Order: sequence, then C-alpha cells, then structure tokens
Amino acid sequence: MLQLVDVVASISVIEMLILFLHAMRYYLFSFVSLRKRRRNNPDTSPLDPKADPFVSVLLPIYNEANVVDRLMTCCTSFDFPDYEVVVIDDSIDGTTTKLEAWKDDPRVKIIRRTSRDGWKGGALNAGLERIDTKSTHTLILDADFIPPADLLHRFLAQFTDGVVAVQGYQRHDLNAEENWITKGVKIMHSLQYLVEMSAKGLLGLLLPFTGSVYMVRTEVMKELGFNDSITEDWEFTLRFYEAGHKVVYDSTLIASAECSNNLRKFLTQIARWAEGGTRDFRKHFWKMMKSNVLTTREKLDFLIQGSTYLNSILILALTIGGFLALPSLTYSLSLSSTVSSLLFTAINVSSLVFATTIALIHENLSKDVIHIPYTLILGYLSTPVVAYASLKGLLTGHGSFHRTYKTGNVTKTSTMNRLRDLFKK
Repeated sequence: MLQLVDVVASISVIEMLILFLHAMRYYLFSFVSLRKRRRNNPDTSPLDPKADPFVSVLLPIYNEANVVDRLMTCCTSFDFPDYEVVVIDDSIDGTTTKLEAWKDDPRVKIIRRTSRDGWKGGALNAGLERIDTKSTHTLILDADFIPPADLLHRFLAQFTDGVVAVQGYQRHDLNAEENWITKGVKIMHSLQYLVEMSAKGLLGLLLPFTGSVYMVRTEVMKELGFNDSITEDWEFTLRFYEAGHKVVYDSTLIASAECSNNLRKFLTQIARWAEGGTRDFRKHFWKMMKSNVLTTREKLDFLIQGSTYLNSILILALTIGGFLALPSLTYSLSLSSTVSSLLFTAINVSSLVFATTIALIHENLSKDVIHIPYTLILGYLSTPVVAYASLKGLLTGHGSFHRTYKTGNVTKTSTMNRLRDLFKK
C-alpha cells in the first residue's frame, strides 16, 4: 500500500504542475484577449475590384434531414454575386429526398456518394474535385450552421496580401437555452473562440481550423486536400502549418450553430475530438517539432494543445489511485501537502471561472455567469470518456467517425425570425 501511496503522490505532484501551467495559460489568454475587445462593427470594407473572387461553399452532409432545408436556404441567399454551393451527400435517410428540391438551383451542385470512404475528409475531397475551375476561395460549413447573408463578403475582406486562410467564430447559440447541458456547451465554445482563439492570434500561436466557418484559398486547399482522420480539421491544420502557412482568426465572422442537447451526444462528440486529436498529435509530432517553418511559440503551443486530452489520463489515474490508497493517504499526507493540493486546485478552477467570465463579457452576456457551473460539471463528467478516447488515439492507428445528431431546435428569437423571413422569400 505504501508503494501505491508513493505512486499517487508522484502523479499528484506532476498533475498539480500541469494544472498550474494550464491555469496560468488561461489567465494569460484572458488578459491578452481584453487588449482587443471584439469590434462592434464587423469589417465590411470593399473588395479589391481586380481580385475577381469566386467562392465555393462546401457542405458535407450525412443524415441531416432536420436541418438541410434551412442550411440550403441560407447558403443560396448570400448577398455576394459570384459563388456556388457544392453539397456532398453521404446520407442514408430522408436527407437525399429533401436535397432533390434543390438540384435545379443554378448555384447548387449535388454530389451523391454511396459510401462514407474517408468520412468527412473524403466528402470534402469529393467536393474539391467538382468545384468550378474559376474558384478562388473555398468556405466550409457544417450542416447545423446558419450563416448570415453577408458572410462571404466579410470573409473575403480579410484576404489581404499574404493571407491564405481565415477562421471564423462558431457561435453555438441556436438552442443554448434548451437545458443545462446546452447552456454549459455554449459557454465552452465562447471560452474557446473569444478568449483562447483571440489570444492565440494576438500572441502568434498555432491557430487551428475548427471544422466549420473557415475559408481557404482554393489552390492551397486543393494542394493539401484532406485525409481520413476523424478530426480532419486538426489534421489539416497540422499539414497546413507544416507547409509554411498561417491561419488568421476573426471573431466577427460569425455563424450560429446547434449545441449538443444531451449528455450522450456531448460525450460522443468530445470522445471523437479526443481520440482523433491525440492520434493526429502523435502522427505529426516529429514533423512539427523538427519543422523549420514553425516558430518556437507555435511548437510550444502545439505541444500544449496536442497533449491536452492526454492530461485526462493522469487525472483519472490520480482519482482512482487516490480512492484505492485513501486509508494510507489519510495518515501519510502532511498538512503542507494537503494545503498545497487544495491551493493548486483552487487556482485551476478559479482560472477557468475567470476565463469563462471574460468570454461572456466579450459577448455581452455577463448575466450567463450563473451557468458556468454547468460547464465545470460537463468537464468533470467527460474526464473518464476523454481519458479512454485519448488513450485509444495514442495506441491505435485508425478510428470511426460518429456524427453528432442534429435536432434543428432553435430557441434564439432573432434567428427564428430571420428563418421565417428567408422561408417566406
């Protein structure tokens, strides 16, 4: 039992140091993000008339009967003149029938796949093969998003000289008021996009693509393509940086999306992120660390970001070991070590609360601070799932893509009104 106590104590020290570093990172990101509050008036500067841009909007679809009509309605209503909508349909439900109503729209191309080869990455590759030859920029949207009419124009305005890719803000707020889980998930995404991503951009760190609401110059996206990773966005990010490119982030480029509305869907989604993210981190580790085109800051951020899910293994091991060694720990832990553990735990939790509060302030939703405990609870409940999934990603070479089922529920009044107006038209 004493040996178990020693192991638990050693893991505890290591984990306290890791949590302390993450806490300092949250505090740093929070203060940095305050330096540049999100602009109230998004950039709508005119495009260069000599650029003559043409946008291809790629929509990978799999069994999205609940949301496909509203997605197509929004994506055929952009106020930009030169664009196409390329739908890659892998569905085996009523989605395919619903898409038939859109096949005669002059902007729409529908590609029907009979298998899910390559998962979402395979679908995107099929779309890239069929886009218009005059395409200059490609925007990717997932099925549950509701993009504003001016999104293409405002994305293109960010492509000044040297800019190859721009990531926008996925605001998961369509059904945020549905239950305690959606409230917690909403805050998680606010923290990621309004504190973490904003600070990363200001500090020159590694900015990831996040699966949707991002635009890349078409020639670059075609050159790199996608692979069969279950986290194709993260894997694409790593190859994108290895090729010497950079991602620009703009939090004013907003498209609303749906939150996971029950625990099973939330845990399934985060398990896929943990498994695929860890596997891609392992596969690209040495390429990234030996790269001559990455800065030291970007490599350090890659280490922290890529190993985040693995940290759940230490937390789970420490929890299990602590319970097994509890009788001996009661008598072996000194007052100083107990106080230190409590202090480090308080610092870590307070950093998360502080960062989420800053995110809500950025979004002018200070009243939602009462929902922060929901975010903390979801993080705690997901720990064993993330630990298992990241271990699977570390030890296995391939995974399966489990989609997150979309209900199409909308609780946001302004969005419901906009959708009514669009469907009337």
